[in-house]
Amino acid sequence: MKIRTINLNEWNTNGVVRVLFYLGMFVTFLGSTTPWFFWPLGEKFVILSSFFFILSMGIANAHFWKKVVVEADNAPFYSRTSFAIPLFLYSFLIFYQAITLESNYNSYIVRVFSIITLYSILTVKLDEIREFCDFLAKILGAFLIVSIFFFLLYLLGFPLPYRNVELANLYSCSNYYFFLIDDREIFTIIPRFQSIFAEPGHLGTLSVMILFTQVGKWKRWYNIPFLIATFISFSLAAYGLIVAIIFLGLWSRGIQVFKKLFYAVVFLSAITASAFFYNNGDNLLHNLIMLRLEIEDGEMAGDNRVTDDFKADYENFIQSTDILTGRKRDLEEFGNSGYRVFIYDYGLIGLVLLIIFYVVTMYHPTHKKEFLSVLIIAAMNFIIRGNILQFFILISLYQVVNNSFVSKNTNAIPLLESNS
Repeated sequence: MKIRTINLNEWNTNGVVRVLFYLGMFVTFLGSTTPWFFWPLGEKFVILSSFFFILSMGIANAHFWKKVVVEADNAPFYSRTSFAIPLFLYSFLIFYQAITLESNYNSYIVRVFSIITLYSILTVKLDEIREFCDFLAKILGAFLIVSIFFFLLYLLGFPLPYRNVELANLYSCSNYYFFLIDDREIFTIIPRFQSIFAEPGHLGTLSVMILFTQVGKWKRWYNIPFLIATFISFSLAAYGLIVAIIFLGLWSRGIQVFKKLFYAVVFLSAITASAFFYNNGDNLLHNLIMLRLEIEDGEMAGDNRVTDDFKADYENFIQSTDILTGRKRDLEEFGNSGYRVFIYDYGLIGLVLLIIFYVVTMYHPTHKKEFLSVLIIAAMNFIIRGNILQFFILISLYQVVNNSFVSKNTNAIPLLESNS
C-alpha cells in the first residue's frame, strides 16, 4: 500500500493559525465567565487556552511557514510589535496581586499562562479581534436561543433531565445542561434566567459586554438573544450597563442623544409605573429590580455585594495604614464582589496599577469617544464586580476601543502600535 506524503506547503497555513487562535480565544472568553462545564478547571482554563495560542503562534512564526503566511495575507498573523508596555504592566499587576494575597505556587503558574494569553491578544492583527467577536456573538447567540427555549419548556412544566452540581460551596444548582436553576429559586414561580452560568448577573454582564462589541448591529438575529437574556436575567448590574452602553454608543456615533434620552425616559417611566401598579406591585420586575433601587439609610437596597460585617470592617480598613497595600480577607466570613473588595484585597497601590494598565492598554489617539466610553464601562464594571481583569471584559473593551463605532474600516493606528 502506497502512503501519500503530505506536503506541508499545501496546507492553508493562515487558516490553521486562525482556527487555533479562535479556539484559544473561545476558551479564554468563555472560561472567564464560569459556565458550569468549566467549573472543574477554575482559573486553570488559561492553561488550555495558552496551549492553542502557543500552537497558533508557533505555526505562524516558524521559519518554514513565513513565506506562505505573508503571501496569503500580506502580513504575519501576529504582526503587532508594540505590546511590551501593556504586557509589562499586566504582569506586574497580577504578580503584585498574587504576592498580596499570599497565593500558592499554582496561582503563579496560572498567572504565567495568563500572560501568554494576553500576549497573543496584544500581538494578533486587530481585524482578527473584531472578526472573533463577531464569530463569538453568532455562536453564543445561537446557543442562547436553544438555552432560552429549554428554559421556557421548564417554566411550562416539561420534565427535563437534570443533575445537581456545586461550585466551591458557593453555588448549588440543578443543572439542566442548557441552563441552570439556582437551588434557592427552585420553588420560585419564575426563577431568574442564568443560562449555563453560575449567576444571572454573570449572564447579564456577559450579554451586555458582547452587545457593546456589536453597537450598530443589534437588529441582527444573533444579537437579539443577548437582549432577551439581559432582560430575563433581572440583573440590576446588567440593566445599568446596557443603559450606559446605549447612550455611549449613540454619543460615539454622533446621534442626537438628548432626543433619544427623552424617549428613553418616557419609556422607562412607563415600565416603572407598570411595575408598581401591575398586580399591586407583586411582579418580578418590581420585586427584583425596583425594590433594590430604593434608598434605605442612605444606601441602595440592592447594594448587597458585600455583607454587613464586611462593610463595618471596610470602614476601619480605609482609616488604617493597610489601605496602601490591602488587608488579608477571610473569604468565608465576609466580602463578595465590587470595588470595595478589590481595594480591601490590594489597597490603593493595586488600584493605581489597575488604572494605569487600563489607560495605557485602551488608549487610542483617534478613537477618543470610544476610549472614553470604554473607560466608563470599565469603571462601572469595577464598581459592580471589582475584578475587571477577567478576560471577557478585557477582550470586549479592547475590541471596542480599537474599532470605531462610526467606521469599521478606519486606518488609524492606536497608541503603542507600529503595525496593525
